[in-house]
This record gives sequence, structure tokens and C-alpha cells, in this order.
Amino acid sequence: MNFSRRSLLSAGAVLAATPAAADVISNGDDQTLELQAAIDHAAKNDGLLRLGAGKFLVSGLHAKSSLQIEGVGGHTKLVAAGKEAILTIEGAERVSISGITFEGGANGLVLKNCGGRICGNEFLSQEKTALFALDSKGLEISGNHVHDIGNNGIQVWTSDKREDGTLVINNRVERIAARDGGSGQNGNGINIYWAAQVLVSNNRIADCYFSAIRNNAGSNCQIMGNNISRTGEVAIYVEFAFEGAVVSNNMIDDVAFGISIINFNEGGRLAVCSNNLVRNVKGGNTEGVTTGGGIYAEADTLVSSNVIENARDVGIALGWGRYCRNLTAQGNLIRDCGKGITASVTEGAGPSYIVNNVIAGAKTAAILGMDHLNAMTDDLGKPDAMVSDLIQLKDNIIRA
Repeated sequence: MNFSRRSLLSAGAVLAATPAAADVISNGDDQTLELQAAIDHAAKNDGLLRLGAGKFLVSGLHAKSSLQIEGVGGHTKLVAAGKEAILTIEGAERVSISGITFEGGANGLVLKNCGGRICGNEFLSQEKTALFALDSKGLEISGNHVHDIGNNGIQVWTSDKREDGTLVINNRVERIAARDGGSGQNGNGINIYWAAQVLVSNNRIADCYFSAIRNNAGSNCQIMGNNISRTGEVAIYVEFAFEGAVVSNNMIDDVAFGISIINFNEGGRLAVCSNNLVRNVKGGNTEGVTTGGGIYAEADTLVSSNVIENARDVGIALGWGRYCRNLTAQGNLIRDCGKGITASVTEGAGPSYIVNNVIAGAKTAAILGMDHLNAMTDDLGKPDAMVSDLIQLKDNIIRA
């Protein structure tokens, strides 16, 4: 389905004509022409189109004027009669849609250059994407239930890197597959691409083939207060050419990886990662590297006041090879992980600061200097260890 307009209020439904408009009755045949005539009548009269209960077989409906579209919630269904979008709205100033079920089609709802609110809808069983928003203008996506989707749940993209400002809040996103494959293009609950100033907050996300939340090159985005379970790759991914990110107060459990704030090689930098609870990190395979870590960071990032428990390989990893600059791990509690904290000491890496952390029950080492996956120091949590010039330690508490 392809909605395109400046203001969309409450999607998930269909249509209304003036009170004088004739009723359209479901009859089991293709009723595209009949419904198109009703839409045109409503548009010309600036009225309301109401559809009663029943299934209406339609394809390629269009609207270009402001409309209010209403159906009987749970009982009015528009069913795809072909491969075209069921309904396309283009250039309308204001549209309200409620009480309609749309059945069929690869995508649920596609928005271009839209503002307004998408709220209180259920998206299920789309072949590709439930909700795709491109170049939005003051859009809010809230209170929706998105589940059993082929490739991606909610996508917020821009055509080039710029401010978007979409709010993705209080949604439930579950069981997102990656039917078209790839290494992360698909299989994500919520996906940001290039869009800046996006807020992703207080969503419940579970059972995603790749990531629950993936921000690819979106700057100044906030990812806060989300509850995440069972992801096949990184639960929260902030990657590639982003500048500015806040990842805080998220609950993450039973995942392959926890939080990654990376790709300094592509310009990814500048973040705060704080007050997250990450536990039961089992590991997975990313581009041939099998690891299971709680939090990864590469450049200009403060990792503070997080609690990480039972991460298979490492609690916090600072830097990857020479991609390591201005990294601080401060005031974190790390418990029962393979390694507590690692920091890159590869030639060309910048310094890391490891301060006031509590590391308990580290299985391999509490603190290590690394060159990629290879340990280059002894356990720096021991009193007599030789510390690299690239690592500054202070007031860490190490417990067996």
C-alpha cells in the first residue's frame, strides 16, 4: 500500500463520502470502479465515505484530495484484487483513515513526504515491510502492533542525510524475518537509514532475525527505554556514518549481541551509552567473526552506568584495531562475562579510559589489551600487571 500526502492522521482503515453518497455494498466481485467513484464523489464534496461491514475486492484506488475514511472496525476489509497497491493517496492536505482492514500486498503502509500520526494499528503478515516512511515531516508512529513480517517492521528513511524528526514510540514489534536474506538489510524490527533527529523510545521488540533497532548513518538519534528480547544479531546497532547518538535505559535479554556503536572507519562517532541492562548475550556470527559481547564502541563514546551480566565473550569492548578514539568505560557493573572489559592496543589506536567499574566473575580476564581478537596483555585487573600506555585505569573493583 502506498500512502503519499502531507498529513496522515490514524492509518489502518478506509473511507467516507458525504451523507448523501450512495452506500457501497460488498458483493464478492471486483468493486474497484464502484469504490473509486465513491472516493471521487467524497473528494469533490469535501465529505465522508463510510463503508459497511464486508470484504471489498479492489486494486489501484487513488485519492488526491482531503478525505475522512471510515469503516466498521474489524469488519470492513479491502482485499487486494491484483499486484497494485490497494489505495494510493497523493497530494492530499489532510486524510483520516480508521476502522478498515487491508489484506494482501507485499508492504503494509508506504509513506512519502508525510506528517501526522500512524497510531493504534495492527500490521501483520506483510511479505516485505510493515511500515515504510520516507522523507517524513513531523511524523509520529505510535501504539502499533507489528508482527510476523517478511523483512522489516518499521523503516524510517530519508533520501539523503538530513533531519527527519520522526517519533517511533510505544509500539510492539515481534517476529520479523529476513526472507530476502542479506547481512542486515532485512530482519530488523525498527530500521533508521540516513534520517537524523529520530526518537525510538519505549517500544517492546522481540524475535527479530537480525536487530531489534538498527540505525544506519542517522545522526543525533535517541534510542531509549526499549525492551528487547531474542535477536539473531546485535540488539541495538548504531553503525556507519552517524554523528551523535544516545542509547540509554534499554532492557536487553537473550540476544546474540547487545549494543554496537561502531564503524569509525566510515565516520561513525560521538555517542553516550548509559544506564542499559544487557544480559544473557549468547553470541552469533557477523561477517565470519563469532563473538558475544555486551557493549561495543569505537570513537568519541562514553559507556557509563550500564549493567552487563552473562555476556559470553566480553562485557564491554572499547575499539576495534586502530579504530579506537576517546573511549571511556566508567561506573559500569559487569558480572559473569568471559572477559570484563577489553581495549584496543593496536598500533594507531587512541587511548581508552577504564574508571570506577565493578567487574565480578570474569571467566578469562577482568581487563585486557587487545589487537582485534588477540590478547596483547596479561590481565590488567591484577595488581602486578604491566599496563599499556594506551589504557588508563583508575579505581576499578575486581571480584572473583
